[in-house]
Amino acid sequence: MTTTTGRAPLAPPRVSGADESYLLAEDLLGMSAPIQFLWVFDDDPGEQAVDSLRGALSIGSLHRAVRRTRIPAARHRWVRSSMPLSAIESGRIGDDEVGSWADERLRAADLRPADGAGWRLESATTTDGRRVVSLLLSHMIADGQGVYRALAAAHAGVETSLPAAHAVGSARAVREDVVDGGRQLSAAGSSLRKLVRQARQARHAGRGRGTASRPPAQASAPPNPIAAPRGGPDTTLAIVDIDRQAWHARAREHNGTANSLFTALLAGVVHRSGLPIPGDLRVCIAVDKRTGDPDEGAANASGGVWIRLSEPVEPATRLDGIRALSKRAFIDYAESGADQTADNLAPIVRLLPRRLVAKMMSSIPGPDTTVSNLGVAPRESLEIGGVTASSFAIRAIMQGMPADRRRRQGPALAAWAVEYGDKITLTFFGIHPDHFGDNEILRKLVDDELTGWDLDHGFW
Repeated sequence: MTTTTGRAPLAPPRVSGADESYLLAEDLLGMSAPIQFLWVFDDDPGEQAVDSLRGALSIGSLHRAVRRTRIPAARHRWVRSSMPLSAIESGRIGDDEVGSWADERLRAADLRPADGAGWRLESATTTDGRRVVSLLLSHMIADGQGVYRALAAAHAGVETSLPAAHAVGSARAVREDVVDGGRQLSAAGSSLRKLVRQARQARHAGRGRGTASRPPAQASAPPNPIAAPRGGPDTTLAIVDIDRQAWHARAREHNGTANSLFTALLAGVVHRSGLPIPGDLRVCIAVDKRTGDPDEGAANASGGVWIRLSEPVEPATRLDGIRALSKRAFIDYAESGADQTADNLAPIVRLLPRRLVAKMMSSIPGPDTTVSNLGVAPRESLEIGGVTASSFAIRAIMQGMPADRRRRQGPALAAWAVEYGDKITLTFFGIHPDHFGDNEILRKLVDDELTGWDLDHGFW
């Protein structure tokens, strides 16, 4: 992989939006969110190719750190990381140990993104000559689409133009921080007024409007509910491959899309688990908010829309309802800006006491499940050293969340999907300790649901 002299355009490198949320979660709650990109190569591209990728990523957007400002209300800055690259650890594993090796890498992730150690590349070969590569990175420095862009830039040899840490300690940078702090104070006042207006409008809209509800989901017994012993293992993981053509065919047969089938699958797995749902099942569907040219300053540009399913979803269910709900949610998101309230909260949160912010973050309710369809993987993201991966997966976990909080806050289960070649690879992260706290239980729930949809599949 060669490096060219091209440089990506520089946008104001401030830590804001979802980047700031992940930073607050680490600072205040001790929680981190590592992402893992996985490649399996039947034809080994060689260790040198992996090392070349590491070098190319080191001049890109992933190699960043946080330079904190001392100016009240001002946002911190993204700067170029000065942290030296860690060596690639190449090991030898059995042919049937690919999944467990990948799980171990993810669970052992010890990243320090604010300090500049936000990513790590590792590799192993199997006894039959395949190569497995794991790219770990903190969600603070990129989301899934951001990693796609970083990999594309690495293949093109493009260097990003984040400033060095010492460059933002100058008198000019301090003056810029003062200006940013003033703007954020003004934004906080404006946001407060908007939030008050939104609250009044919501109260007005709610008057005279009845609400329909159904009995809790547990009143409709799920098929063979399974629960792990209370206080069991931390979290669980599973990766499964499905034939891409069969997946899309099944979606069409039920008048749906790949997205609506994915949503139905996750809803079905949650229902099978016996998770108590006091009302509608709440599903959060990830949305990429990027428009136009890449923004060098924003590590994350993803949001989410929520849909609520009033009836249990079972295999062979028509997907019209989920498809219509999702379409309406995406339209509302685009037209009204579903992140408006969150955007308005950000300037206010910066002014609040840290203890109060931590309490607020711990009390925000989450959905019952989240689905993130990353679509068709770009060609560049599948290749290392000119060799195309035979298997590819993307997933994330949350570290440092106590079991009692995972019981009450949600989501109980998260999943990701990516398409490439003739496959769709789904990854699952079981979060609720009592219903998804055992790996074998998680795999059985997924296996039963896929079988119910008549989808052949294979676990890693």
